[in-house]
Amino acid sequence: MNLIEIRKLLSQGVSIYNIHLKVVSYARVSTSSSEQLNSLSNQNHYFKNLIDSNKEWEYIGSYIDEGISGIRDIKRNAFMKMINDAKLGKFDLIVTKEISRFSRNTLDSIKYTRLLLDFGVAVLFINDNINTADIDSELRLTIMSSLAQDEIRRLSERVKFGINEAIKRGSILGNNMLYGYKKNKTTGNLEVDEFESKVVFRLYSLYAIDKLSLNNIAKIFNKEKIKTVNHKLWCVSTLSRMIKNPKYKGYYCAKKSEVVNYMSKTVKKIDKSDWVIYKDNVKIPPIVTEELWNLANRRLEEKNSFNCSNRYPLSGKIICSCNSKYTRKKNLRTSDDITWMCSNYLNNGKSTCASANIRESELYDIFKNLMSYISEYLEQQNKSIMYTINEYSNTMNNQEYIMREIKKIKNKKDKLIELRMEDLISIDEYRNNSKLLDCDLKKLEENLNKKDEYFIEFSIHHIDIINILIDLLIDKIIVKRINEFNTNLNIVINSKYILFKDKYRFNYTYRRGENTRYTSKYDMNYSVSISN
Repeated sequence: MNLIEIRKLLSQGVSIYNIHLKVVSYARVSTSSSEQLNSLSNQNHYFKNLIDSNKEWEYIGSYIDEGISGIRDIKRNAFMKMINDAKLGKFDLIVTKEISRFSRNTLDSIKYTRLLLDFGVAVLFINDNINTADIDSELRLTIMSSLAQDEIRRLSERVKFGINEAIKRGSILGNNMLYGYKKNKTTGNLEVDEFESKVVFRLYSLYAIDKLSLNNIAKIFNKEKIKTVNHKLWCVSTLSRMIKNPKYKGYYCAKKSEVVNYMSKTVKKIDKSDWVIYKDNVKIPPIVTEELWNLANRRLEEKNSFNCSNRYPLSGKIICSCNSKYTRKKNLRTSDDITWMCSNYLNNGKSTCASANIRESELYDIFKNLMSYISEYLEQQNKSIMYTINEYSNTMNNQEYIMREIKKIKNKKDKLIELRMEDLISIDEYRNNSKLLDCDLKKLEENLNKKDEYFIEFSIHHIDIINILIDLLIDKIIVKRINEFNTNLNIVINSKYILFKDKYRFNYTYRRGENTRYTSKYDMNYSVSISN
């Protein structure tokens, strides 16, 4: 039945319950706790009985969002599917408990009820006694939605006040998710977990003393099938956060971040100097010594400082229009592709910078295409560039370099023996790692006395020429976002090697698959300019 007919019957005094309609229900809870999920089950059961018991209504189905906030609509998959199905004309009426279950954002409540009415679908809010098919429903809906939104604000303020008071009392915040500890439900203090604490201590030892990379440590833990708190694989970011956590040396630490916008849930990181931090070995027994903690963190800071400017060919070269540098991140959700993201956006959120994220594979594809355009300039400078490449090769592969690598491998073998003697690694792990080190050592020793010309040829064959050209030719890449699908890249070339008379412009389009918000494929368009 269309909306005009429904309104005509309502104006004649016919109840919405006495009109033949295709009906669905929508239910949502904001957390995944057992109590809330039980409430969700009760809601769904109530709605189904309500619809089935009405001979005029035809039950079409239910849309359910579990553990999802009602503030932001795009994160509610079931809700968005319901909107799309309404557009397809699959039902006439949505029944839901109350406005706060539908949305706690006043603008979204109005926006979606209007959109649904355009699709010929009404919404019945049971507890609020509002039927959007009624002509005067929007005024009451606006008032009730505003009250629901204000309840979110007051709840946010109460939570923030409670957290601040808990910090003043020295209460340990958070749940029982800190690896290495279990929280005592009676005292609220942390207690050391026997198995997990050994893993934490081993992490600090491998990183600070044995100088293993976080990536290698993650591989070791995953190979040994050591479980994380959430039973996922170990990764560099997880290990890095653990090393930086002062609790592992017995320090109370709080006020590291705060929510600055209760609607968008934007979280702002607080400067380290403003953290609430002090030693408290009673409530938080240490797992590692302060000396070991400091040693690990000094190494982490040194590596981070180095990595920001030197680790990758593009490090420090991609500049956002907000004047912040881009940071390299691994994209775990979609693929193994690398994503470059504005550091300002990463640290302070979308409110400070909404710059586009750039995939490394797309950048490299652009670089390869650009090489064909600037080939004539490369030919002019060929000798100079090849001379520099040879210098790279000599630096990386001379005898002094090999001697240093041999020494490093021998030190690693000694450390490996110590780890096995202390039973910190299994016999299989010891054998596998020892075998790999012996293989590397043999190759280095075989090449030790060979001529330098061999090393130059060897390195040129194995070095990624694109990376060298990026390092040599590109001064910086300035990123400016136009909109969600369009981004400008201004690639500034080093005039030492190539001098352009004119500014070149090119356009590139990349298909990135499904966009969950619009449920359709979309493109990323780059407008690229190159200049000196």
